[in-house]
Amino acid sequence: MTRLSDEIRTDTGWDIIEDRHVADRAVTIGSNFLVGNGYLGYRATRPDQTADDFVACTVSDTYDMADGRWRELCNAPNGLLVDLALDGRRLQFSSNRDAMVALDLRNGLHEQRSTWTTIDGGGVEVTVRRFAGLHDLHLLGQELTVVPLDEGELDVVAGIDARVWSLNGNHFCANDDVEVGDVLVHQALTVERGTSLVVASHTTVDDVPGSEAERLTDDQRMVRRWSVPITAGVPVVITTWSSVASSNDIVEPIGHTLDSVRRARANGFEVELGASAAAWSRFWEHSDVRIEGDVRAQAALRFCLYHNRIATPAHSDRLPVGARGLSCQAYQGAAFWDQEIFNLPAFLFTEPDIARNLLVYRWRTLDGARRKAKRLGYDGAFYAWISGDTGDELCPDFFFVDVLTGRPIRNHFNDWQIHVSPDISYTVWRFWKLTADWEFMVDHGAEMLFEVARFCHSFVLYNEHRDRYECRQLLGPDEWHENVHNDAYTNHLVHMALSHAIDAIALFERRDPGALDALFERLDLDESDIEAWHRVRDRLHLPAPHPETGVIEQFDGFFDLEECWPEDLDDRVIDHGEYWGHPNGVAVFTQVSKQPAVLQLFHLDHTLPLEIQGANYSYYEPRCAHGSSLSHSVHALVATRLGLLDEAYRYFWQTATIDLLSTSKAVVGGTFIGGIHTAACGGAYQAAVFGFGGLDALEGTLVLNPRLPPEWEALEFEVVLRRQRASVRAEQHQLTVTAGHGNTAAIPVQCRDDAVVQLEPGRSLVRPGDHHPWI
Repeated sequence: MTRLSDEIRTDTGWDIIEDRHVADRAVTIGSNFLVGNGYLGYRATRPDQTADDFVACTVSDTYDMADGRWRELCNAPNGLLVDLALDGRRLQFSSNRDAMVALDLRNGLHEQRSTWTTIDGGGVEVTVRRFAGLHDLHLLGQELTVVPLDEGELDVVAGIDARVWSLNGNHFCANDDVEVGDVLVHQALTVERGTSLVVASHTTVDDVPGSEAERLTDDQRMVRRWSVPITAGVPVVITTWSSVASSNDIVEPIGHTLDSVRRARANGFEVELGASAAAWSRFWEHSDVRIEGDVRAQAALRFCLYHNRIATPAHSDRLPVGARGLSCQAYQGAAFWDQEIFNLPAFLFTEPDIARNLLVYRWRTLDGARRKAKRLGYDGAFYAWISGDTGDELCPDFFFVDVLTGRPIRNHFNDWQIHVSPDISYTVWRFWKLTADWEFMVDHGAEMLFEVARFCHSFVLYNEHRDRYECRQLLGPDEWHENVHNDAYTNHLVHMALSHAIDAIALFERRDPGALDALFERLDLDESDIEAWHRVRDRLHLPAPHPETGVIEQFDGFFDLEECWPEDLDDRVIDHGEYWGHPNGVAVFTQVSKQPAVLQLFHLDHTLPLEIQGANYSYYEPRCAHGSSLSHSVHALVATRLGLLDEAYRYFWQTATIDLLSTSKAVVGGTFIGGIHTAACGGAYQAAVFGFGGLDALEGTLVLNPRLPPEWEALEFEVVLRRQRASVRAEQHQLTVTAGHGNTAAIPVQCRDDAVVQLEPGRSLVRPGDHHPWI
């Protein structure tokens, strides 16, 4: 047993167990021990709990606006409701030292164990097992094993609870209950789009089907009741199946959910759980990252890999990764720049088809990006800061509330934070370089590159006094500083976006000029556009290291702001819920940043000399307040590159446990932003594999330069590069790379600065560290 905190432990590195009941962690537990599969997420609440307890089954592709302001995913009615009574008195959770919640990460299985009691002292011990099918994305399975402490009569009420927890209004305008044999079915219609959301539910109590139970219905619940005589110590098993589908993904959602539930009932709990576990095994085969010598870090990293996977709609190329995944409705279940820069890279070297799906989603939402650009007076594709199913902007003008005055705050995430478009270009080009997927480039990639380049060209302004192009009125990664000019990260990413478009043109001219001509004709591009992209790229202002200090100014005038530290601002805060940023938060006129901006640039482009990166890390690291879950992984990566391994490990631990240890705020500026921080989950993978594992790829060559923290004896992970697989094992004094036996070609491998080696299928490359660690 290894403790991650006072409340949390791991026994195997594959499990997360919270064994000390703390009442105010209920919301956190619901997110942390979530089961999901990329289609839906079901929070880790007790079977008897309701909307008041934050029960939620959040379903992808159900975007709807109920309050006229926030378009978000819908929470479905709860098809796993089970309420218990003993001798006519309701059984309720009893806070006790034996209460436990657990998550089996290997198999995607949630477990609870607790005692439920009545007001007069009777009780039962309840064990819950629950999973979301990775083999059947619509299926939820739940099994309660109830062990009576006394004799009596156990009443079981089970079915569908239509009382739904929703952050921003009631999303359902019509509800219909039907009974099909022994299956209960609830159909709801969304208020904005009329999407049909169907929940089917079936329960058996000790194999007694619902058809033999009493039917109960009120305005909010559609349930059945069983009355079962019980004997102390003799378990009663309650098995519930629920299936969820919407008309956005299934033509006949009622029929589909009925088939799903009936098949599961016929197969039984263990068979369905085994099928789901087998699907999880296939995921872990290529995506697991194994750490030797540090079980604590192992469990935390696998927790992140699990949540990054269940947040990702791997089954579709029409849907995004939400900033809070499917753990709740916070951030609307929509994509930010996090998707390309933090979530997607975890799939680039493990499951490139999933990465491809996420980029095709961006291609499918190009029209939304074009509409936004046109509305704001630009050309090309200005991607939404918050993007749902259509790519239209979901971010409201007034995101936060001034908690001191109660007035809404006008932020400019949706019109000044332009780097989201070149972020996507960067990832499109990186995907091409890693996969050599020419079909993707022809059908999707090039169009995105050209439309983003077109937008960047229309956005920049020419400064005739300095004979250069500039990016003005920006909001960079550091969101506390708005309306800035020449943000270093943004300017450099715009430069990359223009370069990638120009390089793509050269690539097409070599490989398929006809496809290029057809695309130019369809997009109404010509030689004058190419010349303009060249002109802007070559004369774009790129903030450079100061000749004496080596520090890159974050944006124009940053060095003139008040020089102070995050702890200084803590003393200036009046209310702990207040927003620190624009227009008049405590950080606005200081050098304190919400998250890294210049270091974020090094995260993507580490070609600058290490002494420059070191100078900037020394300058910006103490000025960062880490007010974003995106922050710690970036610091971990750069610190690793600089050889600051103790510091890098500290930042890795912070990003891997931001949810486990509840180190972030759930409410900021009056807005609920709780739930799983999916970007931190993806960032933990990058800190471990790209940072400590030293993984990179250049022009189809696998590059490895591991630097393990002292706590780790070894780090192992799998890699796929251009459809060829390899296993990597980095130890403190040795690196081993083994090419997959099923590979069809050799993999070019470079370890540190050694010569490139062509690693044939099934062969291994071993490189010693010259009797000292690889640092």
